[in-house]
Amino acid sequence: MTFTDRLSGRVVHQPPDEELHAGRWIVQRGVGALNRVAPEPDQALMPGPTGDWEFVALGESTSTRGGFFAEPLPDKQDADAFREFGQLLRRKADGGWIEWSCTSPLAPGLDEAVSSPSESFEAKIERELEHLDAVCRKPRTHIRLQIERELVGRARRIARDAPQWLAAHTEDWHHRTLTGVRPRRIRAEVREERWDLYENRVTARLVDNLTVWLRGRIDEVRRIRDDILTQMKAFGGSAPKGSRHRAERIYRLWGEAWSASDAQDIARSTLARLDILLYKVLGLLDSPLYRHVPKRAQVPRMLKMTNLLSTDDHYRGVARLWHEWSLLQTRGSFSIVEHYQQQQNLHDSYDAWCLLLVVRACEQLKLQPADDAALEVPLCKGRSLQIDRGLRIEWEPAGCIAITRSGKTLVRFVPLIHSLERARTAEVSAQRVKPLVEAVAQTGHWTVVLHPAKSGSAPFDGIATIGNPPRQGTDGAIDFIRVSPFSLDSVERVARAVRWATLSPQMLAYPPCVPTPPDAGLRGPWLARKDSTSCAMTNSPPPGTKQDIERGLSDALARREEAERRHVESKQSRPSKRALADLRKAEEEERDWHAFKQRFERATAFINELKICPRCGQQAHFEEREEDCFSARCLSPSCEARWELRPHPEGRIPVFTPDIKVASAQVQPALIDEQLGCDVLALPDNASDGSTKFQPPRTDPTNVGDQSPNTGVQGLA
Repeated sequence: MTFTDRLSGRVVHQPPDEELHAGRWIVQRGVGALNRVAPEPDQALMPGPTGDWEFVALGESTSTRGGFFAEPLPDKQDADAFREFGQLLRRKADGGWIEWSCTSPLAPGLDEAVSSPSESFEAKIERELEHLDAVCRKPRTHIRLQIERELVGRARRIARDAPQWLAAHTEDWHHRTLTGVRPRRIRAEVREERWDLYENRVTARLVDNLTVWLRGRIDEVRRIRDDILTQMKAFGGSAPKGSRHRAERIYRLWGEAWSASDAQDIARSTLARLDILLYKVLGLLDSPLYRHVPKRAQVPRMLKMTNLLSTDDHYRGVARLWHEWSLLQTRGSFSIVEHYQQQQNLHDSYDAWCLLLVVRACEQLKLQPADDAALEVPLCKGRSLQIDRGLRIEWEPAGCIAITRSGKTLVRFVPLIHSLERARTAEVSAQRVKPLVEAVAQTGHWTVVLHPAKSGSAPFDGIATIGNPPRQGTDGAIDFIRVSPFSLDSVERVARAVRWATLSPQMLAYPPCVPTPPDAGLRGPWLARKDSTSCAMTNSPPPGTKQDIERGLSDALARREEAERRHVESKQSRPSKRALADLRKAEEEERDWHAFKQRFERATAFINELKICPRCGQQAHFEEREEDCFSARCLSPSCEARWELRPHPEGRIPVFTPDIKVASAQVQPALIDEQLGCDVLALPDNASDGSTKFQPPRTDPTNVGDQSPNTGVQGLA
């Protein structure tokens, strides 16, 4: 069996003999048992029931064991949210980009938890409650006839052998008369109803189970209303700090997670509905059936369908309700196979959720599939999509997400389910991060590790966000981003990484080069001569330039056809070297025009893309600057974003000018994310004269050197 490192792509026959990260290693192929279960290809190395991993190769009696770093998996709340996302996204996989881009990355289920949709269990209780009530009020019973000695006044039906019995038992006589005997007791038929049937026991225990479930459901809704909705309402009362553009995106994201109606009103309505249901179910505790069925009469969770449960309408309703209730129950312990499947489900669900973050980040940056057909291509591992600006997103079979352009990887997101933030100290955190940094040291692309965040603020700055991004071409560059389904900033952090990976190389490719124009009349200030054969296009050409090129190409084509005609005529009469030379010159001139036209169109498209606002997609005012730099400003009055290339001794810096001022010269990256989100490229600082300056991209592969706790730093004004 072979294992693949998701960070480096290295293939080994067994993982290293050291503490590992959960979800880092993938089973590639082979035969054996992993955690006592036969694994399938592309499954992850996850903790077994004992918290370690165990591998036994086929035909071997000894096993290879290893451990993970302490507390490798996220909290139960996060894990449950990831599993719900996995189930949700699997259902939406066939919907493709359209479905995923409309899915909120915030924790699912909160809206459903405080509401009662038609498919909810409480709605099913409402539909079947009349059947449950009918069974409890008028149940089916078995009638048993018994012959017993009864007082004459209580006897309803005399037994056939009553006279013979009375003649032989004088103790049952009351007194003798002239005509016979007046009995005191007599043998009579007694009808006895048998209530303790299997079907009635199911009904009585269903009443108990529904009572417990409804009380728990009421507690859940009350907890969400009091602990979550109250906090979210307080959040909505004050605008997020920093850029108003980031605030608009946060509110939009929050609006997608919650319905347009007031969640507090929904919770209040749901509680009233649940209280009514509980009141009705509690009323069945005083029904004839419930009183007659013993409390100790229990039934297994797996329902046995009898004739009565299958044929009677009311009892069928009880069976349906019991079945729905049983589906909601979870077992307290899992077998080895079930535990293995649970861990793999968690890993796969986290991978899918991280892809959702990338999809939402691309949507936020106006990056969509290049054609309409790709919008509905199912999203699954091993699939890739062509998106705008010549980019391609690939969801690798191992679960990583790569964004490429022209076959070159710009950034590779590696979802790592291991909770890196559970480290107790900065030293322990550095020890856990070190193997990951070493794994990508030999790669030629930028790697961003997405790891689950703990609740609250980031304990260590170095693994919270990308901070100062790497310079283009830095080998083995790696950054870490904390993400959580309960955080509003996850998409913003990922979007900033996507923006840096896709926009900064495009900006640094300015100015595009074109061949020297074949006609001197095409030259102008929008072309800067670089050498004898090429020029740099620093701005869009003036109107009519394309038509001039078309006319020049058409004239060159006509001259080539005329030269070809003369050359053919000369060969028929008398070969002419001059005609051949004219033909070759005309062909070369035509090739020059074709080459210039192609390069001109690509360069013009490149400049036009730079003139589109990265924030809102509107047109911008574009100015060329010295030292191969430029400056652009969005023409939309509601945006007015600025992006530019600034000269610097260490190289040009791609910047996105923030619309708020920096309050400190020592701004920490985490606060930049909180204030500006993805509306920033290079990190901004304050210059001594009060203007905004920007830090050049880092040349070090890693940005995790500062593992100091994130405590009390100044932010942005």
